[in-house]
Amino acid sequence: MRVLLIAALVGLAGTAAATTPAQRSLFLDTLAAAEQGRLDEKPAARRQLENYPLQDYLTAADLSYRLRTDASAALDRRIDAFVTAHPDLPPARALRGRWLASLTRRERWDTLLAAVDTDADGTANRCRAVHARIARGGEPATEALELWRVGHSQPDACDPVFAWLEDSGRLSADEILLRARLALLEGHFGLVRYLGRKLPEDRAARTDRWLDVAQNPERLASAGPLDTDVAVYVFKRLALRDLNAATDLYPPLVERLNPDAAQQYEMKRYLALLYAQNHESEALAWFARLDHARMDAHELGWEIRAAIYQQRWPLVIEAIHDLPPELADEEEWRYWQARALAETGDDEAARARYQALARERSYHGYLAADALGLDYSLNERPLAPDTDALARLRAQPALARAEELRALGMDHQAGREWNVLVDQLDGAALGQAARVAHDWGWHIRAITTLAKADYWDDLDIRYPTPFRDTVTDAADRASIDPAYAYAIIRTESLFQPAVRSPAGAIGLMQLMPGTARLVARQNDEPTPSTTALTEPATNARLGTRYLRDMLDRWQGNLALATASYNAGPNRITRWLPEEPMDPAIWIANIPYTETRKYVQRTMSHMSVFQQRLSESIVPLAERLDPIRPRYADDDAAGES
Repeated sequence: MRVLLIAALVGLAGTAAATTPAQRSLFLDTLAAAEQGRLDEKPAARRQLENYPLQDYLTAADLSYRLRTDASAALDRRIDAFVTAHPDLPPARALRGRWLASLTRRERWDTLLAAVDTDADGTANRCRAVHARIARGGEPATEALELWRVGHSQPDACDPVFAWLEDSGRLSADEILLRARLALLEGHFGLVRYLGRKLPEDRAARTDRWLDVAQNPERLASAGPLDTDVAVYVFKRLALRDLNAATDLYPPLVERLNPDAAQQYEMKRYLALLYAQNHESEALAWFARLDHARMDAHELGWEIRAAIYQQRWPLVIEAIHDLPPELADEEEWRYWQARALAETGDDEAARARYQALARERSYHGYLAADALGLDYSLNERPLAPDTDALARLRAQPALARAEELRALGMDHQAGREWNVLVDQLDGAALGQAARVAHDWGWHIRAITTLAKADYWDDLDIRYPTPFRDTVTDAADRASIDPAYAYAIIRTESLFQPAVRSPAGAIGLMQLMPGTARLVARQNDEPTPSTTALTEPATNARLGTRYLRDMLDRWQGNLALATASYNAGPNRITRWLPEEPMDPAIWIANIPYTETRKYVQRTMSHMSVFQQRLSESIVPLAERLDPIRPRYADDDAAGES
């Protein structure tokens, strides 16, 4: 079947296969000319590229240059026609955004209003449209005030709208105070200060009082009159700093402020969650005080986790039994229900639930299989070929454009085209698109597209092993299981060598530059540049060595090392239990949702990669050691 699918896809790749290196070189030269306003000098090149998949990129580049240098009504008509004819072309979308900004600067109000879609174009363009209506003599006060009444800074395009509100007397002290309160509740203290300066002195004193107590929440007990919603916000900030102080303050604060039921719930909810995430015994008592009809999935989950942490198994059974059906059916709660039944001696009911869950390829499915001593169910089922879906996929121009951009090394632009493509495909075509991306070696797009198709069982696509020699060699040198290295890589970067996170992490194993420099120095290696960290060999070598450091830090404990790789070892030290603990219980109670899911995903991925690398699958029950209260590095730190 796999051979048939590959054969079917050979015809699909026709566009890029038919494109010659000479055409690509000609396109890049012509694109550079268009970006410099010299496209008119290239009539022969344009004729040769007439059927090239990226020909419209040339027009977009030319129009962008002219918009910067010689905007006019005639050019506006050309741009309008181009972006209307190519609504899904990424450079046309980018051009449209710049054009709307240019229309505003040039006060082309009628053209702007005809072009803006206020429901889809974002806040900046909503502001431009309101600005245009004001400039044409309108008084769109309702729309302008809607833009004003938010608790965060708005785009610069909104400044003329807000100036009009102020000049026309519509920004009363009450309006300014309203926005200041919203900003405070969203934590934007700088905006609160800015707005306070617009108020009369007596009203500004109110925002000063809000800021003082918000930045010094320990003063809440003795603070003067406060709006109740502000007091609730400050109470939550106090709880983050000093949970016990907030708990002691709760009764007198409620008596003093008389908050409504929703506000009281929010205060109690916050205390319950913090006690649970701090692994304190008071958590269950606070959850018991909540109105369970108000509780969402996050709160219900932490109530169960608190009971698991304290090994109050009857409470675990009761809480899971009371979950809404859609939550109770989640694998996490199915496992813990079975576990709680087993812990309370109901082996028959536990076995039935374990058996059903053990059929699934997942972290909790593997835990269930371990409980029964069963092999893991990987459930591999390769995606079947579908010639009709392939034909629908091939009919999409975005596919040819994405493939050509990949061939040109323009992966960022190719990704934009792929996003356009997948938004236009049905489920069957999405599956075939995932296979195409996999065959291109574009693994992030293959994996995410297959997920969008809601198809989970093609392990060839979902668990590829690119850079195999590089990764296995680095893992072997660091004395870690290559399957573990691949599990980290998949979880961190989805196999993207050059990806950079918003926090600055780089490459396959998402190394922070400072961490990479430290590891290199410890191993007597040259300091790596950020560019070097995008090279798979450098990134895998330093990443696996850092992973080895984390394993050594925690004396080989895989759960702690994995959590440390995500959240840092200092946080993990704060999360250690007071007594030795079952690793599954500890993992379930990792306070950070991201880190908890990271550890679970990595352990699940590792099982699949052990099979993919022809290793023996080591059960989680053998792979995960108990979590101890202290480790050697903690003792050393305490003595220093």
